[in-house]
Amino acid sequence: MKPTIRVGSRVFVGAVLWLATSSHPMSAQTIEVTPFVGFETSGSYPLANPTAVQALRADAGRTYGFFADVRLMQNLQGEFYWVGNKTTYSQQDATTGAYGNSFNTRIDQYQFGALYHLRDREHAWRPYLAGSLGFTHDSNGGVADNRTAFGLGLGGGFKYEPSRHFGVRLDARWMPTYGSSGLGEYCDEFYGCYQDTVANYLQRFNAVMGLVIRP
Repeated sequence: MKPTIRVGSRVFVGAVLWLATSSHPMSAQTIEVTPFVGFETSGSYPLANPTAVQALRADAGRTYGFFADVRLMQNLQGEFYWVGNKTTYSQQDATTGAYGNSFNTRIDQYQFGALYHLRDREHAWRPYLAGSLGFTHDSNGGVADNRTAFGLGLGGGFKYEPSRHFGVRLDARWMPTYGSSGLGEYCDEFYGCYQDTVANYLQRFNAVMGLVIRP
């Protein structure tokens, strides 16, 4: 678990510095923090050099984490997003295609991005769209190699804000993470069919509910 602690500490410090320098000067209700709980679906990717094991699957499970947002414009926020997920990896048998439990893991996703509200601050109900880029770190406890890979997030949700200081937030996102690369076949009307390198992603969906807190 030590590698995860080091990575998480660096990202947390970076997020604090980013929030501290993103808006000048800081005013009331400029910063908001949203701790949350949620659920993330399973997702799989094929191994680059499969032998007896064809693919790995991150299994579905509960998630927790937080959003940290800073207001940049009337409806635009900069955002840091961390979501943690203690789960398991299952491996796919190359002969039968069946999945069986392989090892325990902790998956932490760290992303920086932006959020755009579709309604202004005078409305209690505020739907929004969001996107982010970052990385995903797998801590496998020595059973398998730890892994850090590129990830992104696309989605949206809404906030219910009856007060300037508190609210409720629901968020749902598609969160693919790079898994492996291999040969794939492409076909088009000009060049016909040919093989080229294709990137395989661990494609998971995360839905959360949290409490919005502002100073």
